Amino acid sequence: MKKIMIIGGLGFIGCHLAEKCLELGHEVTIFSRSEKKLENISEIKNKVKLVYGDLKSIDKEVSGFDWIFDLAGSTDNYSIIEGDPYRDIGMNCTNTIALLEACRKHNKNARIFFASTFFVNGQPEKLPVSEKTPTHPLGLYGATRLAGENFCRIYNRIFDMNIVIARFTNVFGPREQTRDYKKAGFNWLITKALKGEEVPVYDNGNFYRDYIYVTDVANACMVIADKGNKDKTYYVGRGEYVKFIELMNIVVKKTNAKLKMIESPDFHKRVGIKDFVCDNSELKNLGWKPETSLDEGIQKTIDYYKIFIKN
Repeated sequence: MKKIMIIGGLGFIGCHLAEKCLELGHEVTIFSRSEKKLENISEIKNKVKLVYGDLKSIDKEVSGFDWIFDLAGSTDNYSIIEGDPYRDIGMNCTNTIALLEACRKHNKNARIFFASTFFVNGQPEKLPVSEKTPTHPLGLYGATRLAGENFCRIYNRIFDMNIVIARFTNVFGPREQTRDYKKAGFNWLITKALKGEEVPVYDNGNFYRDYIYVTDVANACMVIADKGNKDKTYYVGRGEYVKFIELMNIVVKKTNAKLKMIESPDFHKRVGIKDFVCDNSELKNLGWKPETSLDEGIQKTIDYYKIFIKN
């Protein structure tokens, strides 16, 4: 049994990871800045310990844990045009340093899992993308996530810490927010379909995306924490060439949705990634493989949001 802390454990991926940790018999503490998303762990709330606080002030709270998953941070590129570019700096840089410093002082040997994103790559010149692919982020979100990765590498090198880095591709599934198209756009589109609303699709859906169901991501997190090499960077995605319109056609078949093809807005063209598929061979070499097909994952997501919308 491991003593595990999940920072951001009330969030979309964090709540599924908490369930996986409990399923495997581990002791789980969730660190969250607020109880706003407490409903995400309604079925396991009495089985975990909850600690609320500001991550930039974290200190001795990290003591005694075997594994610490850092799943906190900003999640989109829009803060720069919303007049708050420092939001990404604070959430993805300042908070990361605060966690690393706390662990350096109070729990240097802990296995730290740092969750990053495929946005650090920017628009790749060729697919699939691997850890050897150049990183040219197009927005502050990707740039600050890449900075966080580099902070982790620096602390590994200077202080001989035990930090492993994973880059998530497009994650979807139950319990993600659906109010804002800027975050988790696929879930947002699914809920629009279920409400009988017209579903907008950028650029005819003629681009590749590497979508992966959330429980497969939770499983990958556990495998990387257990077996990952801190000198490698792991891509967590299906690694399959799937056009976005193919995903939307599955949604149409299951919901009778009506699609509306629109041109992507100017800002999206500046910071968005047109095509992305990852090379997940390093992760598969650890013994992981996705267990939920895209069709099954979409059906599970639809089933969840049918009830969510009804309630």
